[in-house]
Amino acid sequence: MIDLSTLTPQLQATHWGWTIALFLWFIGLSGMGFFINYWVRQKNFVYVLTFCGIAGLALVTSHLGRLSNLPFVIFYALRDFSFNFQSWMMIGIVLLSLLSVGSVFYSMICAGIIFKGSKWQKLAQSNGFNAVFSVLGVCSTIYSGFLLTQAVGVSLWNSSLIPVLWIMSGLTSSIAMLELMSAMGLVDHKSVGWCSRTSVWVDTAKLFAIFSFVYVALGSASIGARAGAEALISGNQALMFWIGGITFGTALPLLINLITRSQKVITGGAIFAVFGALFLRASILFSGYYDSLSF
Repeated sequence: MIDLSTLTPQLQATHWGWTIALFLWFIGLSGMGFFINYWVRQKNFVYVLTFCGIAGLALVTSHLGRLSNLPFVIFYALRDFSFNFQSWMMIGIVLLSLLSVGSVFYSMICAGIIFKGSKWQKLAQSNGFNAVFSVLGVCSTIYSGFLLTQAVGVSLWNSSLIPVLWIMSGLTSSIAMLELMSAMGLVDHKSVGWCSRTSVWVDTAKLFAIFSFVYVALGSASIGARAGAEALISGNQALMFWIGGITFGTALPLLINLITRSQKVITGGAIFAVFGALFLRASILFSGYYDSLSF
């Protein structure tokens, strides 16, 4: 076991707490939700995804330095076309802004606000229109994973498995959200009949991705990566990881979809799956330790 008291948690150095975990959760739900919406195309689902996308963008921009200057920076960047395309943050803000603005436009069409008439409704139901949102949603989710992999000195996060894990987790939470909305009568039940079957495969892939991520970290040459993995398995974040992310967030919904078709039980499993995605992200985020310096 590594003495974690000798290492500095990334959370302690940055003081952003749960806001980035919520950002990752909202973007995963919105991004992969729009991917699924290519086949579903339910307006109430679009409203939820729009809220999640805007909330995620608001949370991440709240951590930008000198936020009051942001409108001026955007204005001059657009005027002079002076974009830093080598910056992950710039690429991410553009992606998330496109997702948020586009989803508001989509929601306005669905609600018949400003964009009224059959031609707009046909646009919202067209394959090309929904394909754009599907691609944009997947790219935004992948970006939220790559953002962590670019963190300097936190080797637990420097793993190519994180974007894959974020995609799997985003899929499970968005499918679970559809099941919840179906139980509440907010989306057409016939359009989501495939959810339980699909959840079994996605949850299985998600479990494989989680344990692959932890296994690779445990075998890493970096003390920071091993410390982070131990924090997840038996350290400070173990309770949230095992109970929130694994048991209630993944394993229990998987078992429910395998053994029962009771709508009430499936709805309960869907609630666990939605919030399990948040706890999984938070536990991995909070387990990041800076690598020790050697002189």
